[in-house]
Amino acid sequence: MNMSEKPNFLIIMSDQHAPDTIGAMGHPAVQTSALDQLMSAGVSFRSTYCCYPMCTPSRASFMTGQLTPEHGVWELGTPLRSDMPTWAHVMRQAGYSTSISGRMHFVGHDRMHGFERRVHPDIAETLIPSAYGDWDQPQGDDHVMLAALKNAGPTDEPTKAERFDCAVAEAAMEELSFLNSSQNDRPWALMVGLYLPHFQYAISRGYYDRYDEVDIPMPRVPPDGKTYEEMIPTQLENSRKWLGLTTDGASEEQVRMARRCYYGMITCMDEQIGRLVSHLDRVGATDNTWVIYLSDHGDNMGEHGFWSKLNFYEDSVRVPLIVVPPGYGNSGAQCETPVSLVDWMATVLDLTGQESVFDQMPGRSLLPLIENPKLQEPQRAVFADYACDGTRVPMRMIRRGRWKAWFALDLPPLLFDLEDDPHEWNDLSGEDSARQILEDLYGIACSAGWDAESLREDILLHKRRLKYIHQAESGTLKI
Repeated sequence: MNMSEKPNFLIIMSDQHAPDTIGAMGHPAVQTSALDQLMSAGVSFRSTYCCYPMCTPSRASFMTGQLTPEHGVWELGTPLRSDMPTWAHVMRQAGYSTSISGRMHFVGHDRMHGFERRVHPDIAETLIPSAYGDWDQPQGDDHVMLAALKNAGPTDEPTKAERFDCAVAEAAMEELSFLNSSQNDRPWALMVGLYLPHFQYAISRGYYDRYDEVDIPMPRVPPDGKTYEEMIPTQLENSRKWLGLTTDGASEEQVRMARRCYYGMITCMDEQIGRLVSHLDRVGATDNTWVIYLSDHGDNMGEHGFWSKLNFYEDSVRVPLIVVPPGYGNSGAQCETPVSLVDWMATVLDLTGQESVFDQMPGRSLLPLIENPKLQEPQRAVFADYACDGTRVPMRMIRRGRWKAWFALDLPPLLFDLEDDPHEWNDLSGEDSARQILEDLYGIACSAGWDAESLREDILLHKRRLKYIHQAESGTLKI
């Protein structure tokens, strides 16, 4: 990793890719030849967490290196403040050309946030801020995900998501050609935002048929003959009302169909990554380019009975992260140390030799772990927040070492031992031996900017403001 010649960066972010659904990670069905090759060339981080299991807030943390209470993006419809520096600004300060193609879920009229060039728009540009969940009202009994399961299936023509990702990759390849031509005399960082494998669970028949006669694994069932309903913690009772469970009306065949379509979407997304990496080689930039692949959050895919994301279970809040530095010497390595998407900002600062302009940086540079993937950091803590529909109170997750805790205002905590219970079936919070562990983790969670009482009032006010702005700008406000 010689920095005498500044390296380039190709960063690819997908949307809603469950953490273990990559062939080289041992998944028994999914087909991901491009990601498999990246894994064989670099280091894969097996315990990477997003900071919020929802698109816009998660991406705000990835861009800024800040947790949600600091950047203030609590909703799908919350704009990221234009005075909040991002890693794209850091790259520009270091002399880089910065470009973006496709998805980043920026809300409002600022579509750049540190990028100099946007070569393809987002799939749906959200210009008017909006509130996603109304905490002034009781949680409705909506079961919104059941419709997605009932409508899952193959399509005769490429879906909107497929067409979007193909166009984003085309624009990104054109940008790669420009960035590596005589027209550009600076090192570069290109961000590529793909939409797949975000639901709806639909994919064109060509990708669907690739899984013909493939044994589609079904969600794990609870131990000891228990039902999903019996396993729902108090913290997720509102989420169950809103999203619904598989057992609220979906058949086994619908579940299998949705998962098969999801794997097809991953394969389609993987092909776009393969096109990008191949084009990087064609323009002669492979030997001096970092390639990073990650996703903004996962997908429950029926695990614990839930679908979509929006909770702290591993399939929802954990994400894939593959880093391939140029000339990497630990090819095919895997790192089990818990890391976070906020660590990318700290890594960019480390790589470019700059100091942070923020008072606090919750992330830590990934460089020591890239250089030594077996490095143990037992005190390293990672955090995630959630405060949108499916709850009416702020929630925070903390993972440190083997322990993972969920905290929510005025609700019982949860504690899981991920070494003995990686699928989070057994909540240990009621055991005497857990008291000190929970007390320690709660203290760490609060020291990292989490004050649930004051945050609830701040979020309520935030939602009311967003709702008012949306009504005013969309012409629905009644005076």
